[in-house]
This record gives sequence, structure tokens and C-alpha cells, in this order.
Amino acid sequence: MKQKRDRYEMHKYWGKKPSNDLKELIEKYSNEGDTVLDPFAGYGVFCSEAFILNRNVISNDLNPIANYINIQLLEKNVDLKLLEKQWNKIKSEFEPFNNKWFSWNYEGKQVELTTILRDKNDVPLMGKFKPVGSRKCTEFDFSEIEPNKYLEFEEKEKITDWFPTNKLIQNSRISAKSGMNVSDLFTKRTLACHARLLSLIDKYSKGKEKDLLKIAFTANLANCSKLLPPIKSRGPMAPGAWMTGFYIGETYLENNVLHYFENRLKKIIKGKQDYLNQFEFVREFNFYPIQYSNSYQTLQNDAKYLNIKSESIDYIFTDPPYGDAVPYFEQSVIWNSWLKLIPDYENEIVISDSKERKKDIQNFEKEINIAFSEVRRVLKPNKYFSLTYHSLSGSEWKAITNACIKNGFELKDYEWLVQKSFTPRQINRLKTVKGDVLVTLQKNPNPEPTRNKTDKEVTKLFKEQIEFWLLEEEGLDTNEIFLRIMKKVFSDKIVIGDVDLLKILTENFKFSEQKQWILNDQFELQTT
Repeated sequence: MKQKRDRYEMHKYWGKKPSNDLKELIEKYSNEGDTVLDPFAGYGVFCSEAFILNRNVISNDLNPIANYINIQLLEKNVDLKLLEKQWNKIKSEFEPFNNKWFSWNYEGKQVELTTILRDKNDVPLMGKFKPVGSRKCTEFDFSEIEPNKYLEFEEKEKITDWFPTNKLIQNSRISAKSGMNVSDLFTKRTLACHARLLSLIDKYSKGKEKDLLKIAFTANLANCSKLLPPIKSRGPMAPGAWMTGFYIGETYLENNVLHYFENRLKKIIKGKQDYLNQFEFVREFNFYPIQYSNSYQTLQNDAKYLNIKSESIDYIFTDPPYGDAVPYFEQSVIWNSWLKLIPDYENEIVISDSKERKKDIQNFEKEINIAFSEVRRVLKPNKYFSLTYHSLSGSEWKAITNACIKNGFELKDYEWLVQKSFTPRQINRLKTVKGDVLVTLQKNPNPEPTRNKTDKEVTKLFKEQIEFWLLEEEGLDTNEIFLRIMKKVFSDKIVIGDVDLLKILTENFKFSEQKQWILNDQFELQTT
């Protein structure tokens, strides 16, 4: 079975969790008619699955684009035939405009380019088009004089439609340079086409159908920007994918806006139909149709101050901020700006390397603790709260774990979530955790006091505990050590200070060829 359903492939928003795992959690920790909450909803996979399972849903995310996606995802009153009718009207006017920008004379014939390879100075190097009646695309190199012709057309044309010029928040970690604007992420060609397409959506579409077209529009922006790299090992024009950040490489792919938008719109329609099917008899394995009586709310509250009644929630799941792994609001500017949505940067819970923002680890730990105190406030006594961990970074792991312990949550269960893809951090760091740890906690109405130990004491405790395990097991992978330490921390109510578990591992133990941690003397035996 597909790990991600079509309904969760409509937009490129980050951090989607496997729907099958979430479905199991919802069924395990709540009942039909219960009210469930995700305070950091993101794309909205959890809330969607809960709504399908006849739970009352509260979806909350401070990021405007996440909130916008959630609204469109959960909406049932949309007419897909009307959507296609509106799109056909838009396309009839947009297609000639788009063709003017992507038309090219190839060997005496006018062709429509689908992709152009350009260098970091925007000079076109290669082009690609699909000949009429052919299944295969034709790639060609620009001659010595052709780039000038390509650039001259861009220079003489004027962009008459509105487009955003929002300033990027300077952050070297995501390649957001000083003075960069959103419009700098696009060539003049794709900027003009995006601007015209958006204006036509506003002109000819309305209602929920218009909102879905704008979901397709934002989901397609990165595909037709300078942020799309080629996978050089597969060929100079083999398409890569935008993951995070605003890095523009030595070469990038300039894609035909209409061509790629239509592909994205097909995914939107397919995804929305998949969602709507869940409420009909065609739903997967729908032997016992649900009699729906539930409702949903989409909120855009600061997670530190949820506008939700105390002890009113039956179950909470969330995928909390990754610390400094993904500065969501800073990167979402590519979407928020085009929809004229204004993020509340000040109240985002995040660690940012930007010097323009006061978002360090101390601030993150303070704010995530307040957010988890809100989780405790709105959750009913003895009910459950599930969350995911993403790394062994001392700062992120410590902040989230401490927030759970300080707010009186007891460890109930933990497991690994299987991911379709890993974050760049998880891919590049061999010795860190692979995948996400799913932890389920229970709200204890009468929490036990926490134990405050010095950093030296905690480090010594962790080191001795790992040594004991390795003497018994003769080797453990990072994931297993992480889970065991987590269980120890929760069971003993240990508030962690400046202690980095990965640092303890690398400084005191060896990482074997079998990708397991072993004692130093065991490593010496293996190598002799």
C-alpha cells in the first residue's frame, strides 16, 4: 500500500507523516465522536485522518500557508467539475501568453520549450521540448548566438501583472542572502507567467474552487523557479527536486509554467477526489460505512496561547518544530508572499540562524515548554499526547524532552515511524537516528516531582548506562540507544541540562563497520 495517499500529495509542505501510522494512533487513543487536536498541524495529515475516522478535529498552525492548506484539505463542499470548467476558461487566456514566453525556433520550426537549462548567470545552455506525436522529448544545446536571442526577448518584455517583492530574511543556513527578494528566486520568464496565471485565477475563479487552484499555484512555484537543480549524474537536464532553502546552483532548470501547473493541478484534483472518496462507499475497505456526525475547526493560533477550552480535548498528536532543522516561516515566504499572507514571525517557535531574529536555543526551549503547558491545559486528565522526535541534537532533544517531563507527562509507548524520505540531516549524518521516534505520553493529573541533576551527573549516568547495555548486547545501533535513554529519562523524571547524547557516544564509544556502537575494547578486538 502507498505510504502517502493522493490526498497528501497535493502540496509540497514539509514534514508529512505516514497516514497509516497516524490512523492506528487515532483508533488506539480515541473513539468516534471524540475531539482531537494537532497544535502544529503543518500539511494536516493527522487532522485529515482523524476527520475521516469520525473524530471532531481542531487543526491549528500559526503559519498562514499551512492553515490555508488545512482548510482546503478538510473541505468537502467543493465541485471538481466546476473547478475544471474554471480552469479551462483560465487556460484559454493563459496559454497564448505562456506560449509567447516559451516558444522557440528549432531547426526552422516553432516549438514550445518545456525545460531550459540555465547557468547561475541566467545564460541558457540547453533546451528541451516534446515533438508533436512523439513520446520522447528532444534535448539540444544552444548555439553560440542563441543565448543572446533568448535573453534579448526577456529584456524587452515587460511584466504588467502584480508579483511579490517581499524581502527574504537573511539566513546563511538556508542560502537567503542579504538583499534577496522573493522575485529573485524566479527568472523573468517564469515570474511573468506566474504573475499572469495568478491574475487570471483571481479574474475567472471563485469560491472553494478558486482556493484549490491557488493551492495548485503555490505547490508549483518551486518547480518553476531557480531552485530546481538538475541531477547531473543522470544527465544535465535530469530534473531534481526542491527540498529546503534558497540555494541556486551552478546550473538550474527553468520549467514551462503552464506545462508544470497542469501536472500539479491533476495531482490536486486526484488528491481531492481521494479525500472525498473516503466519505463514500468507494472508500478503501469500506465494509462498514461510518455515519458521520463530526465537525472540524482550522485555527491559526500561537501554540503558546491556544484559544481552546481547558480539559476539552480527548487526544493530541503533533509533529513539533524541528528546532533549527526547518525554519518554516522563513522558507514559506515563497508561498505566503504570492497569496499576500502575512506570517507572525515573532511568535514562531523555532531556532533560526538569522541574526535578524532572536530565535536561539534558549528561546526555543522556553517557548516549546509554554506550548506543551498549553497541551496539558487543554487535554483531559489521563488522556494521551503523541509527538515525534527527529534528531539526537542535544538542543532539540533536550528542549522537547524537558518540556514533556516538566509538564507532568508520563511515558506510555514509543516506536519508530517509517518514512518515505529522510531530512538532509538524517541522510548526511551516518551516526544519528534514521527516521522519527514516535512517543506517546499520558497526562498525569498528579505528576511526580522532577529530578534535577547536574550536567556532569547526567553525562555520567548516560555513559554508565550505555556501557552496561553494550556489555550485555555487544553492539547497539543509534536508534536503540536513543530509545533506551529516552525511557530512562522519562521513568526517572530527569530534567536534562547541556548534555548531548550523540557527543557522549562519539567521545566514549566506537562505531563499528556493522553500524553499531560498541565498547572501545571490542573495537580493538575487531580490528586485530
